[in-house]
Amino acid sequence: MKHKRFSLSRSLMLVLVLLLIACSDEGLIDPHGETNLIPPDTSGTLQAIDFPTDTGSAWTYINLDTEKEHTVRIGGTRDISGTTHRQMTVSTITPVEPDEPNLIAVDHLVANAYYFRIDTDFFSGFPFPILATYINKTPQALVESAFDIFLPINNPVFHQKHFPPRRLWDFPLEVGKEWVVFEKNIGIPVSASRFVAEKNVVVTVPAGTYSTYVVYEEVVYGDSANPSIRLISPPAIYWVAPSVGIVQYRYSQYRATDTFNTQTYVLKSVHLPGPHTD
Repeated sequence: MKHKRFSLSRSLMLVLVLLLIACSDEGLIDPHGETNLIPPDTSGTLQAIDFPTDTGSAWTYINLDTEKEHTVRIGGTRDISGTTHRQMTVSTITPVEPDEPNLIAVDHLVANAYYFRIDTDFFSGFPFPILATYINKTPQALVESAFDIFLPINNPVFHQKHFPPRRLWDFPLEVGKEWVVFEKNIGIPVSASRFVAEKNVVVTVPAGTYSTYVVYEEVVYGDSANPSIRLISPPAIYWVAPSVGIVQYRYSQYRATDTFNTQTYVLKSVHLPGPHTD
């Protein structure tokens, strides 16, 4: 994945700024109890229980252009603003060439580089990788509330909350449904929304052949705080298979690079401890 090159001095300055604005860490806690999810039905929709998030679940994706791989895995728990969230870790990128870093920033759930904030505004072209995100799932939604990144310092993990949290998935998924993922009006405005365009779309990836829901994500943003100027991103696309999760996704790195660069990731392998109940 191609990113803007940063000078060493600029990267170190950015690290210092992040340390100054860092949120205090909450400690790891035991779950507050399992959420009771309604069972899957035959109404032609995808329910929360059809989107697996059990501890130990893992999805390995391969970039079709670079053939590099990364794995997303559900691990422990963490208290985020008083609510237990599951930790979703992101592995290093493999394989790598000699002298090539194997920690590369991956916008793996919400596309187009809208992760890192300095004060109220997002910082595009961020050079440090996402190590983990924190999700909470109910029968109504899967919400991402915070994330960890890796910094080149002695205590390298930096934790930051989303303001506001991100409604990644709004259940049940059904054709025609649209929802707001997140919206920011302070400073330079940004809003992201998702739309369920199709279902029963068959896709074949290295992990197998799946019948999927196709979900589009669109980001509307400003180059300044001027409310009369808005830009619309090329859509990101997610192919979601019931009882498996995201089996393919595509987005364009139009903000984090100097040139338009579309990336497509496909599911290479999946491990789901079953039967899944969460």
